[in-house]
Amino acid sequence: MKKQYAFLFLFLIAMMASVSAQSTTDTVYIPGAQSLNISNIINADTSVTAPRVYVLDRGAIYYIDRAFELTHSSKFIAKGDATKRPPVLAPAIRADDTSEEWYFKMIKQNISLEIHNLYLLSLRSDLKTLGWSRAIHIGASNTSLKLRGVIFDGWTEAGIRVDGADFVKMDVQDCHFRNFTHGSSYFGGQPFLSNHNDHPDTTIFINNTFFACNSYLFSVRGLGPKSVFDHNTIVYTAVNSLLTRQADNLWVNNNIFYAAHAWGGDPEQRIGAWFLNYPDTVTSSIILFRENIPYYSDYYAAGPEGHYTDLGLTYDPTKKVTVIRNNVHFNPEKLTKFYSDWNDTVKAYDSVEVISGPKQYLKRELKLAPWLYDFGKMVRDSMTNPSSRWYSPTVNLQDAMEVDPQFTDAKVVGHIDSLVNYVKRIATRKLDNRWDYEFNFPPKWPLQENLAYSNTSLIHGGTDGYALGDLNWFPDQKATYVVGVETISKNVPEQYKLSQNYPNPFNPETKIEFNIAKEGYVKVVVYNILGQKIRTLLNQDFKAGSYSVTWNGKDDFGRQVSTGAYLYSLETESFKSTKKMILMK
Repeated sequence: MKKQYAFLFLFLIAMMASVSAQSTTDTVYIPGAQSLNISNIINADTSVTAPRVYVLDRGAIYYIDRAFELTHSSKFIAKGDATKRPPVLAPAIRADDTSEEWYFKMIKQNISLEIHNLYLLSLRSDLKTLGWSRAIHIGASNTSLKLRGVIFDGWTEAGIRVDGADFVKMDVQDCHFRNFTHGSSYFGGQPFLSNHNDHPDTTIFINNTFFACNSYLFSVRGLGPKSVFDHNTIVYTAVNSLLTRQADNLWVNNNIFYAAHAWGGDPEQRIGAWFLNYPDTVTSSIILFRENIPYYSDYYAAGPEGHYTDLGLTYDPTKKVTVIRNNVHFNPEKLTKFYSDWNDTVKAYDSVEVISGPKQYLKRELKLAPWLYDFGKMVRDSMTNPSSRWYSPTVNLQDAMEVDPQFTDAKVVGHIDSLVNYVKRIATRKLDNRWDYEFNFPPKWPLQENLAYSNTSLIHGGTDGYALGDLNWFPDQKATYVVGVETISKNVPEQYKLSQNYPNPFNPETKIEFNIAKEGYVKVVVYNILGQKIRTLLNQDFKAGSYSVTWNGKDDFGRQVSTGAYLYSLETESFKSTKKMILMK
């Protein structure tokens, strides 16, 4: 007990202190004229230990001859007129007609990679696609990835792949993933995939668009403190968008899923009992939900004994946090008609294993994936039932709204024909080509798809009052997206500062003012007096200036907190300050 008190004392001392630090960062400008030499320039920095900033020219195309093997923290940014096309990274064609298939490789622990406004293209200048291409490979633990305004185009294996790495921090916002397709595999083309049993740190995906992608968009397959998928627009995917069976702290809110998971379920998978079949015999759905974390494991117990052993991490299923609400799921008529017409011609029947009883003799129909399949509903009912041994009060899994967003771009709406044809080729085992949308070299600019929509019921339908889906398609809303934040002054302050909240004590809400001396990433977090996080108020980029944010006395689950003392902290890359406030009812 004395050790615990000592730890809390030291923690509070650290939290209450204001810390300022300067890091040495070298900037390397790589002009477009050196576009053929970019691999040599970056890989020559293997002995560098200080962070590097690489500056690339807008409008230029840089040719990757060899993957960037990053052993130091790196930041890539664009230079030039912001209306011009971002710097494009594309594969070089070697003398033997081969090309590099991976671009960024994070191969050393405790480094970070930050990319702003780059266009990562997996297409050669002779219009040949890469076999199994990977844009960003994360192969080392305790690393962090931050992406802003990055466009991924045409990747055949993965855009981001965590491969044998634990405790990775990932923050992906305002990015665009397109044409993640593969000619011979409907699982080829995954915007973000992690390995089974790779335990993340935090995984944040906010305000991104996924357009014409085959497979997994958001993959959390190990224990992690927080995984957020919020305000994203998903239009046209072949298989399930979310691979989150194992996610133990998951928030999925305010997203649009349009013709997502168009290839609903293979009859052979049901017949062969690849997955746990339930009476609807649908093997998959948009949301995959289980009460136990282990997937390939013998542990199925409630309580702390249900755990992973590889890293000594324990997991109590009754404390599983799942908040899934205020999402839209819609399948256009052409997709539903394909399934109906196909099933009208089916004559074969099969004996199918079902977990809830004896085998069933079922027609070999194609099943269009629902929002939540029957097995997931069974688990949800168990975890939200107070009398169940699996009961968890922090599970809030709501059904999605079945509403057509009414996209305004007719060409985007028409691309459903390509997806339906692809699904038909999967069903007939004649998969032989891709189903891309405006896939070009050089890439056209601006992007050729517009995912704005006209359904007024959704334009202010978010839990935060903003439009559902990626707010970048609604620029006026995006400009004011940070909830409860006011800009006091755009003048550049001389130093960082966190002011005392007011009123203090307060009930029911209070304002927190702060100064940002330099543009960068900012977090404002509320903790209880024991140092446990209660609410993340801000977690994004800010320009230099003076701001205020309002806290309404609620936690991350929307629950009112109790009367008492709380700590609030301003955190940037080079500054941290913490103060105390009192909620009094």
